Amino acid sequence: MATAEVMVEVGFRDLFGISIVMGVMTTTMSTMLVFFYTGLEGDLVETLKMGGFCGGAVASITLVFGSWRLIEIHRGSKGVEKADTVSELRKVLSPVEAHAASLSWAGERPWRTSTHVKSERGTVTLDLHDLDLAGARKCLDLIIENRPILGRIRIVTGKGKNSRGKAVIRPMVNERLDTVARALDWQIIGKAGSITLRPLGKRPTVKQWIIRFLVFVAPFTVAMALSFEELAGSGAREQGRTFGAVAGVIMTALLASYRER
Repeated sequence: MATAEVMVEVGFRDLFGISIVMGVMTTTMSTMLVFFYTGLEGDLVETLKMGGFCGGAVASITLVFGSWRLIEIHRGSKGVEKADTVSELRKVLSPVEAHAASLSWAGERPWRTSTHVKSERGTVTLDLHDLDLAGARKCLDLIIENRPILGRIRIVTGKGKNSRGKAVIRPMVNERLDTVARALDWQIIGKAGSITLRPLGKRPTVKQWIIRFLVFVAPFTVAMALSFEELAGSGAREQGRTFGAVAGVIMTALLASYRER
């Protein structure tokens, strides 16, 4: 019996708590760095003020970015029924069972979707053990054909220890995926005995990018400008403020480009 996939949903209350924690951590680290830099001879109030500004900036940026991300997720999920990816993948790969049943070792080591497609630690996993090369290739072809309805998938290929001579399934999987990964926007994460397919997500449209940029630019730029103004000290406040503002605009442009997964 497959383990149910566990999804942790983060709400606005959780996000607020995360922002506070990030702010406190940044405040503590920034204050300690300033203390070490000044050799504990600086103004204590000014040092705490610098740390507070840095922590406040990080907390604000985290809260604004996270809130907008939650809004986008909630908008996108309205009216959309969440699919059971394990069941979907089992359905997609069901034609392979007929081929697997014809293998000479099927009586002792049968390959079935009910036992070889499951969820492990929150990731849908396909185990290619007990399949021959043709069966493994058929699985990959079906996954590629049905990629739009599937999310992150871990494919267990093994290390080829049970193969006669050189490993055959792992090289085939690598070669097959390398030819389609770019076109299908997959990130391939290879490990010793498995390969994980991670969707890169959809690039934002120009309209989406502009909306995100307009939402983020003011709070991000102000937070960065004030933080660097304090860090620059009394002798270079204007330069610090300018640098922070420019850094805020650049960071806003980068964050507005995140992909929908």
